[in-house]
Amino acid sequence: MIKFVLSLSTISVLFSSPAFAFVSPQEEKALIEAINDASPAQMHAEGIRCSLRNRMCLVRLHVAERQAGCMIERIADVSDLYTEEVERTTGKSVFTLSRYAQDSLNHCVAELSR
Repeated sequence: MIKFVLSLSTISVLFSSPAFAFVSPQEEKALIEAINDASPAQMHAEGIRCSLRNRMCLVRLHVAERQAGCMIERIADVSDLYTEEVERTTGKSVFTLSRYAQDSLNHCVAELSR
């Protein structure tokens, strides 16, 4: 029960005050797309909120038709979440989910699927 209450507290803190966010809204959108591109078929990310002060990001997602949230913890900066490259032909930025973030999300989804 205590773990559940702490989880709800963490979620409410992250989603209530974006003052400590270090990922811009444009980066959030691109990061969600990168998460969905790298995710298994049963998972679909809907939103993400990051807090540098708390050194974590909460990813809202659907896993096997259930709404859930997964944490990516111990983040030092955006390089722990993604890498950004610019396509030479189009000049468009392409976000790639970092191995650390992908492993964190995969672990969380595996735990939720049990």
